Amino acid sequence: MTTNEDIRLKGLNFAKKGSVATMLFCLLFEIVFLFGAIFKFFLVPFFIPVLTAIVFIFGLVIHILSRKNIYAPVVPYSITTVTTIILTFCLSFIQPQLRIPFFLIYFYIVLHPGYLLGIKNGIYAIALVDFAYALMIVLTQNMSPEINLGMEFVKLIFFTFITFLLIIDFDRDITRLKELREILKKVEKGDLTVHIEEKGTPDEIYFLIRAIKNLIETESGIIKLIIETSRHLSEISAQIASTSNELSTAISEIVSTTQKMTEGVDRQFQELDKSISMGKSLSEISFSVVDNIKKVEVHAENFSAGANNGLQMSDVALRNIEIIGSRYEYLIGLMAKLHDVSNTITKIIETINKISEKINILSLNASIEAARAGEFGKGFAIVADEIKKLADNTQNSAMEIGEIVKEMIDSIRSVAESSEEVRKAIYDGNQVVKSTIESLRTISSAVIELNNAIKNIKNVISKEEEEITAMLKQIEDSFNISRDNSTAAEEILASLEEQSAATEEFAATSQELLNITERLAKVIQNFKV
Repeated sequence: MTTNEDIRLKGLNFAKKGSVATMLFCLLFEIVFLFGAIFKFFLVPFFIPVLTAIVFIFGLVIHILSRKNIYAPVVPYSITTVTTIILTFCLSFIQPQLRIPFFLIYFYIVLHPGYLLGIKNGIYAIALVDFAYALMIVLTQNMSPEINLGMEFVKLIFFTFITFLLIIDFDRDITRLKELREILKKVEKGDLTVHIEEKGTPDEIYFLIRAIKNLIETESGIIKLIIETSRHLSEISAQIASTSNELSTAISEIVSTTQKMTEGVDRQFQELDKSISMGKSLSEISFSVVDNIKKVEVHAENFSAGANNGLQMSDVALRNIEIIGSRYEYLIGLMAKLHDVSNTITKIIETINKISEKINILSLNASIEAARAGEFGKGFAIVADEIKKLADNTQNSAMEIGEIVKEMIDSIRSVAESSEEVRKAIYDGNQVVKSTIESLRTISSAVIELNNAIKNIKNVISKEEEEITAMLKQIEDSFNISRDNSTAAEEILASLEEQSAATEEFAATSQELLNITERLAKVIQNFKV
């Protein structure tokens, strides 16, 4: 369907081309008039060139206005009318035998509007040319007696018949082109369901219609394929986007878990490092303890040897005291007088709790008695010296025994005037020596047990040292494994982060693909296939 805008555009096109044709015809006439005047073969009145110039100006104005898109529906009729009138008017002053070349211009005046504007304008141009030319023949008959009216009208009839047939043919072709244009308008809007009939003779328009029909069918097939592909692509894009999102989420969770695992491995790595440091410190402490235990073992062995020597010396002292006691039996009577003093000595001796003090008292008493006994006390003095050496060897225990001996010597000195006191002192010394021997035996047993305990401790510590060494080796192996795991975890984390970035980029690409697919779907929605 032809719209007003289409009519206006066709009118503007005709105005541009028709105005140019009018100006060219006017120039042609002016040139002919000029050469005719120069060579004396074609003379026209002066006002004819002037009128032709005016028509040229008219064509120029129409052309300028049409170039500025200024148009009125009367313009095509005005151009046709003015051109026909000026041509007919000029022909009226030309001899009949010279009119034939100019008469051909009528064909252009008729066919041009008929081709560009349609049959209506073509018939108007035919009628106008017939009327103007017939009128011109009748009016100029007296000026040109040689004119054959019958021949002129036959020529006019042939002109009318030929131009009418051409206009009809033009109109038929234009109608086919209009139908094709309407179809193409629908195709332009996306309607590919249109049907084109291949009618008419096999001319260029026919082949054009066939080509456009094939093009529409091909385009329809392409659009169908695009629609189907778009649908599948949309589904695939949605699946890819969904999978990418799920994969991105999964990788994010894996990255988070791997980060936590890496942090845990780092903490384990640090704890193992601390454990290795503590293990090394513990090993050093164990070595130090073993060294100290070895030293204690040596001192304990020395102490045990000293205790054994003390027992031997105590046995000797005990035998000497018994000898001294047998020699002082005759002084029993005198010892009764010292009963009260002996009781006091007994109470003092009972308060002595420590073995070392008793030994010291015994040593002092033995020394005093040996001095008093003179020749008989030499052996006892030797015993006292040996006991003194025992007290020095046994350190604190020997010192305590020395104190006891000293107290015993003091007590014996206080009762030296009485044999009974001596006897009592000897008896008490005998008891002290026995007690000392018993204490030394107890100490010796304790030292033996201590030695055994030290050996057991040493063995246990040695085993524990071996276990600590093995444990340190295991910890160091675990430390190396944890370090390797930490490095591997960091590499895995870096790879996962790269994979996560690639997945996010892939998801963005798939989302962009989905958006493109959606836009493509919106575009192809306008097509009907």
